[in-house]
Amino acid sequence: MRFWTREVAGWLLIILGLYLFYRCYTLITGPSHYIIEGGMLTVVGIFLFRGGIHLLKVAVAADICLSSENIQKDKGARGQRDPSRLFFGRPQPWGGAAPRSELRTFTR
Repeated sequence: MRFWTREVAGWLLIILGLYLFYRCYTLITGPSHYIIEGGMLTVVGIFLFRGGIHLLKVAVAADICLSSENIQKDKGARGQRDPSRLFFGRPQPWGGAAPRSELRTFTR
């Protein structure tokens, strides 16, 4: 449940950043045309918005990691995968890994 606090904080920062963008728009397009003040507030809005997006990404990544740990615990031991599916995702006819000639090599 630790990721929920990050997600809520991320959404709050995104909403605050969007509100600051709206406020910048009203400052710049208003009758007094506060260009300098609106520009400085835009920088603050960008930092808040990007921080909120980053917190959301971290919260989603934490949720995925916790759910994958639970799936691994439900499966049992880690070594239950078929080693013939390591390279191409399909079993090889001889039951082993792909030969060296089928692997992609990058040459200059």
